[in-house]
Amino acid sequence: MSPLTLFERLERNEDALVQHMTDILRRKLERDYPVGATRRDAHPKHVALLRATFTVEPNLPPALRVGVFADAASYDAWVRFSNASGTPQSDAVRDVRGCAIKLLDVPGERIPESDEPGTQDFLLVSIPTMPLGTVKLFHDAIYYSIERSRWQLVARFLLTGKLRVLKALDRARTRPTSPADIRYWSTTPYLLGAGQAAKYSLVPTSSHASALPAQLTDTYLSDNLQQHLAQTEVSFDFKVQLRADPASMPIEDAGREWREQQSPFIKVATLRIANQAFRTRERDATAEALAFSPAHARIEHRPIGAVNRARMRIYKALAAFRRQRDGRAGAI
Repeated sequence: MSPLTLFERLERNEDALVQHMTDILRRKLERDYPVGATRRDAHPKHVALLRATFTVEPNLPPALRVGVFADAASYDAWVRFSNASGTPQSDAVRDVRGCAIKLLDVPGERIPESDEPGTQDFLLVSIPTMPLGTVKLFHDAIYYSIERSRWQLVARFLLTGKLRVLKALDRARTRPTSPADIRYWSTTPYLLGAGQAAKYSLVPTSSHASALPAQLTDTYLSDNLQQHLAQTEVSFDFKVQLRADPASMPIEDAGREWREQQSPFIKVATLRIANQAFRTRERDATAEALAFSPAHARIEHRPIGAVNRARMRIYKALAAFRRQRDGRAGAI
């Protein structure tokens, strides 16, 4: 692991907790999937994998002109919309929704944890905070929900005064009209250059908005997205929020929201998704082969905070496990 930045501090027992989570999740993958068809542990069901263009705004303020935002460049990208549940399930089930963006052919130096030389990933979900905002909370949720039972999980969080965390997770599960119609947040912080921290958000700007179908099918999110792209492009504003107040904008607790009243999100790029055929075997295979991680980052956009440090280690270990178990080539 790289040395901590000036913004960070280690969480108690962080290394042991991360290793234990990795072991639990690896065992879960072995139980849940046959050899040759091992899915990722996080967001295993993709709603769509789409080709996109990520265009950086010209004339940004100097404080934002960092890393991939330094110049008014345009990048080809992959965008993966997904359901967050660790078990693939129907789109009709209430869930947190994800959007992962992978910029391609990005120049610049990568952080040491990266295993992709030319990409920059942005991982976002449909909630502004991560209720499991510390490694300890993340560990307990994984351990009790996977190795024990749901009721033991509830009892654990009740006894430790953290039942509000489970309630927040439940409120975050929704049935949106389409992945193209909702806002996404990074929830966790990242460097924006050496001396400042920031979070990201993706705000929908498409002229078309979908409607909920009368019957919510297992694939209604993909269906609505397909209908949207048949009529017009999908577009989002990609925005950055600078950390303005260390006291109210913590680095090591992703469960605390950085209030927009204190620091508004500022547009730095536009994400455009043109009409395309995405419901093909080839695209599904690519969606399974691609690996998304906070670790796929230029040094200017280094992930920071305990949850990000844990995600980088866990994602890398489990991606390697999937490739080895299924005999896959390296990630695209």
